[in-house]
Amino acid sequence: TGHTADVTADLVYKAAVGGCDVVKDDELISNPIFNTVEERITKVMEVVDRADSEKGEKTLYTINISNRLPDMFELADKAIELGANALMVNYLATGFEPFRKLAEDPSIKVPILAHMDFAGVYIGGEWTGMTSMLVLAKLPRICGADIVVTPAPYGKAEILDERFENNLRALRFPYQHIKPTLPMPSGGITVGMVETCVKDAGKDILIGSGGGIHAHPDGPTAGAKAFRQAIDAVMQGVKVKDYAKDHKELGVALGVWGTGKTKLIE
Repeated sequence: TGHTADVTADLVYKAAVGGCDVVKDDELISNPIFNTVEERITKVMEVVDRADSEKGEKTLYTINISNRLPDMFELADKAIELGANALMVNYLATGFEPFRKLAEDPSIKVPILAHMDFAGVYIGGEWTGMTSMLVLAKLPRICGADIVVTPAPYGKAEILDERFENNLRALRFPYQHIKPTLPMPSGGITVGMVETCVKDAGKDILIGSGGGIHAHPDGPTAGAKAFRQAIDAVMQGVKVKDYAKDHKELGVALGVWGTGKTKLIE
């Protein structure tokens, strides 16, 4: 969160060249003086282009423009002007209406990832608040989100299985003229959870991982490769553990994290 634009660009390149389709900003960094949106998008898109040419695939970089108004809209315009191919907004911190206005702006023609930072204020109370299906799925979908970060029950997120399933349904079910939104199961997900994630959520998802990629013993590029290998295994109908026997990066990752639920240090 406290790193410079150069560090951001280095991390994005390593993840992208390893096979990540989408690389997002951290939700806690937007436009600080030590890593402005203008500087960050310029440096990151340079390395994204380099990674894309090396791997022969396209990468989306969702730059976080969450901010007070009207600064957020100005940051969106500036980022796109400088080559941004995707945006990210902490929609619960900025508010639903500013997020909706941004998503409906006809001049913004890039995907928008909706991050649920600040969700605990809405859904964390035992006796008060709102249902997670509304806060984490239906409302951001109605507002126009293309991708929504969706806490998964087998990572570090404290969410019930049935609520996760309800959130997935709310992002996808037919709802008048509103298009489906791509779920992004996230929260402490490692390669050993890919099989379960696809089984529960289907193949039309974006699996989100931070530490499972960047904390790989051989670096972020190896971490990204490990995830691609796990996904390839699932798509081919092969057990991830079996696939790891002939794929080094995946084998190392499974050796570190295994296949169980993420355990938090108390």
